[in-house]
Amino acid sequence: MSGDTRGYAPLIQYLWARDERDLEDTAQLARSEWRRQAELGASEASGTLRTFLQAVDLSDSAEYVPKIDAVLLQIQAEQYDRVFLVHNAGSLGTLGLVQESVTSPADLAKYWELNVTSVLWLNKRFLDAFGASRDELLASPSTATERPHARLVLVNITSLCGLEPFKTHMLYCTGKAAREMHHRVLAAEQAASGKVRVLSYSPGPMDTDMQQTIRESPRVDAELRQQFADMKTRGTLIPPAQSSRRGVKLAVSGDFETGDHVDYYDLDVSSGQ
Repeated sequence: MSGDTRGYAPLIQYLWARDERDLEDTAQLARSEWRRQAELGASEASGTLRTFLQAVDLSDSAEYVPKIDAVLLQIQAEQYDRVFLVHNAGSLGTLGLVQESVTSPADLAKYWELNVTSVLWLNKRFLDAFGASRDELLASPSTATERPHARLVLVNITSLCGLEPFKTHMLYCTGKAAREMHHRVLAAEQAASGKVRVLSYSPGPMDTDMQQTIRESPRVDAELRQQFADMKTRGTLIPPAQSSRRGVKLAVSGDFETGDHVDYYDLDVSSGQ
């Protein structure tokens, strides 16, 4: 799972843990409020989860390429029924009108490296290790519906911004849209073997530091800023723990079509998701 030690990523990590021993593995990442916010009946789950921690700058390919390979070696040293790769790392970028948010080619290159290029590279390397080969894809008819458990599950944490334009969010929208299409193509290619399944999960407007940044930025579209401010006042922003719980349950259950974009609001609360 990619992502920093703030906001949404640690909550997903927490909920993925299956027992108290697993939580010890992620303790060095956790802040005290994670346990207060996230609720998980860990004793009700079975199995174990091992974690491998790797500090890496995903905006610097010279740093992340060898470190990704190192993580893969750790994973491949053991046997797993399924491997989940969750793409949660990302940034808003500079907010404002297009002419304001495009500051320099160098800044753009760094933004794409973090938000798009590193995602493509991570997927490429995990596909090398766990995906279907070219020969398998060309030789096999589609059997995805016959295989309830893929070997590799790719989860793209996305946003409505990847589907619709939001004023003053050009960089964020463009990056999310690129990731969305990448995962759709990947899902279409890998469907023939059933080894890989792909989910793009949109956690909805959550009450996070990123949300606060949007509400407080003078460059953000006034109507959008007011909309989020009203949601904050009314208490209708989604608690991160609630959204992450739904996303994790969906990914683990496999109750989605590969390549789907699923929004938090699409999930049926009564079903337990």
